[in-house]
Amino acid sequence: MANAINTLKDAPGVISKTIVRMLEDKCVFAKTIDKESSSAFDGMNGFQGGETIQISKPANLIPGNSADITSTIQVIAEKKAPLTLDIRKVIAIELTSKEIATDLALKAWGKRILDPAMSAMAQYLEATFIERAVDATYNAVGTPGSSTFDTALTLAANQKIRENACPDEDNKFILLNPAAATSAVVARNGLFQSADEIAKQYKRGAMGVADGFTYLTNNLLPTHTNGNDVVFEVRTTVAVEGQSTLVVEGLTTTTGTVTKGTVFTIGSVNAIHPITKEDQGYLQQFVVTEDVTADGSGYATLNISPALYTSASGGLQSVTAFPVDGATITPLGAASTGYKQNLAYHKSAYRMVSVPLIEPGGMDMASQSTYKDFTMRVVRGYTILTDKLIMRLDFLGGFVATRPEWACRLYS
Repeated sequence: MANAINTLKDAPGVISKTIVRMLEDKCVFAKTIDKESSSAFDGMNGFQGGETIQISKPANLIPGNSADITSTIQVIAEKKAPLTLDIRKVIAIELTSKEIATDLALKAWGKRILDPAMSAMAQYLEATFIERAVDATYNAVGTPGSSTFDTALTLAANQKIRENACPDEDNKFILLNPAAATSAVVARNGLFQSADEIAKQYKRGAMGVADGFTYLTNNLLPTHTNGNDVVFEVRTTVAVEGQSTLVVEGLTTTTGTVTKGTVFTIGSVNAIHPITKEDQGYLQQFVVTEDVTADGSGYATLNISPALYTSASGGLQSVTAFPVDGATITPLGAASTGYKQNLAYHKSAYRMVSVPLIEPGGMDMASQSTYKDFTMRVVRGYTILTDKLIMRLDFLGGFVATRPEWACRLYS
């Protein structure tokens, strides 16, 4: 029987299927979070960078106590989280048709070129996803600058997530930088654990499942650096339900900065339990969502998360009371100092999306494939001015924190 060797006309589909599987396999963090189903984009010609889609978040509903529901009928109003398709990664490759002329040649070329290309793609995507996840997370435990990473710290992170009514004890992960991972393994020497988990520590120097989390290690976790001001206060008392800005004063005039991702508390503004609405007994933590610099009077307007809701908003309540004029604001950590971030989270704290791009006509080859809700496109065209064949490998997607209260930073 004659050999059945695929020819060049089969290459586009082979390449797109190969690279999308490679990408998914090489991602660590992205595989552990929610993804918008690719079925949501079936039949669409494709998206372009910069477009915004709306991601649904579960509605907040409160059970009533009476058989008569006349006065407690609730309107279903799912909250929407805008997700901008602004994560675009492209790798361009110069090649000849001979290099992928047959299936046999393509396999060899794929190992030499496509595999390292997708390794680089995965690294850059993961770094972007993780940085955005950290910047969106306002819960934090640990002491900035500490070198201790022990069981008490991870249990404190789990406590934060539980106190925010995370309903699922499974699907929780903890992502550690290599130094924190080393400290975590050392801290658990001699503690009672299953034989399988001890074997993982002994053989690979890694954690398995412990403290309510599946442990993962990633060298892409970012360092957050605070702005040059960490002593300031509320200037304007908040009076609007759902407000996500805060006017502050006391910054260094014209040069005072507060950086995106900075975690802080506000005096007398406590956290509440999201279901019972009871005071948790500790200050609510917030995160700055955009960099800001003071004006000439030392004033600034911070964009913050979570938004401020009191008991007047019922099921949306997020704090015991609004911040008032003069309340002290206390950022976590010292001014102009960088701290390595580690992350504990439930898979539904974050969501990523990978969308199909426009598949152009008139190309030498064009194809895109989806695998486990990751989508990659391959396009190749001839450049007449330089007599070259150029292939591009494209990813377009976005990232949003849908339930940031189910995540927690760990400082170390």
